[in-house]
Amino acid sequence: MIRDSLSNVSDQINVIIYEAKIVQNIVQVKWKNISTRSSSSYYLYVNATLQLPLECHSGSKCTDDIQTALEETPLTNLTLITANGTVEIQVEKATVQGLKPLNPQANYIGLIVGIVLAVLSILVLVGVASYVIVQKRKALKLNKQFHGDYNLPIDQKYLKKKHSYGSKVFSYELDESNPFHWPFARLVKNWMGPLESDFELETIEIVENRDKFNHFRQQIEIVESRRIQPVFQPVLDKESNPEERQKVLKRLDGLCERVTHNRKANIVRVWHGCNKQLLPQLLGEGFAALGQLDDGWFGKGMYFSSSAEYASRYCPQNENACLIMCYVLVLNPFPVIYDDAPKDVKPEKFRFYGSGNYRTYQCHYIPVAPASDRKPTMNFRPPLEGTDHADYDELVVFESAHILPQIVVHLKAPRPLSPKIQSVPAPMNAPTLYEIDSLFRKYYRME
Repeated sequence: MIRDSLSNVSDQINVIIYEAKIVQNIVQVKWKNISTRSSSSYYLYVNATLQLPLECHSGSKCTDDIQTALEETPLTNLTLITANGTVEIQVEKATVQGLKPLNPQANYIGLIVGIVLAVLSILVLVGVASYVIVQKRKALKLNKQFHGDYNLPIDQKYLKKKHSYGSKVFSYELDESNPFHWPFARLVKNWMGPLESDFELETIEIVENRDKFNHFRQQIEIVESRRIQPVFQPVLDKESNPEERQKVLKRLDGLCERVTHNRKANIVRVWHGCNKQLLPQLLGEGFAALGQLDDGWFGKGMYFSSSAEYASRYCPQNENACLIMCYVLVLNPFPVIYDDAPKDVKPEKFRFYGSGNYRTYQCHYIPVAPASDRKPTMNFRPPLEGTDHADYDELVVFESAHILPQIVVHLKAPRPLSPKIQSVPAPMNAPTLYEIDSLFRKYYRME
């Protein structure tokens, strides 16, 4: 009779009763008799399963949906027909404790797939973590192998980004009031020394191009492997005045010794004066385009000097003046002396005018001095008296990958004349000293 009463609750519900009895133990009761007419110490215990007409495929969210529907359903009234009459019983809400899918095999497949995905996820996480750890160890090992002045001089956590020179270049302006900045800023000033043309230092910034930096370290290894090969050894016996040329190389060796590092390659610290509008190109893409601007007195390449004062002569005399400090790899340099660029010939007759690197020499090094007493002058050549009488020097580099920019020094334009000193009005569109020098080099004029 109980089975029939439960089955009649709904035509859509199939009731399977496993057990039905009257018990006295309250703990065993699932559906408690709230309004029963019998003794309050006895309870009706029914163990039954209600099969709902719902499909639940493996992997679906049907369990949560059914549970939500049950929570929104009010208490159910159950009518029982007994020997003493009809009893209305209100039963508690049912809960979903273990919904079985229609296709048990599909559930096993879903379980297996879930386990496989979980294992794969763990393996991927372990792989990623291992990769990160390995990369960090490689970076630490690589930093130990390549330690020197050419590395970032200040920890990046003490630096703040400033200028924008493109997506590849990071710029950090030095603040001399910062205790982590001022020691290096003072060091840069010592490297610079006094400047010509009344230029004043405005700001100093550190620049970093990770792609160029990594490429530079690769080039260090290449240079180190080549420096011991016979083809890259200097052969000066057949050159004019080999003794003087050896002095030139000795002077360059002294400059290389000023750079601290733990590699076998020779590295020199040099300067390049330019217009700051060229910075995005030079810092982002490299110096290769500079070699195409003019033919070059001592070779068609990229020009640098160990003297910031000398390099500043090639800066525009306005607010766009700046100096770039670079580290350059030196492999088999050719020493240029007075015999290669005599005082009494035009620049177009110089031995290396407009030419590339000489034989297997990777760069040209030229100690220079003013060719006349006239000031200002841009006519600097190797002195007749020899290297010891050279005031400045020039380094012609033919491989852009051998150049690593590190510092940009922004300069203040020359101070205006005093009101008491009246300057002669210049004609419209008067050329700057920088432009005059370009014209001078182009048309080979001599003083």
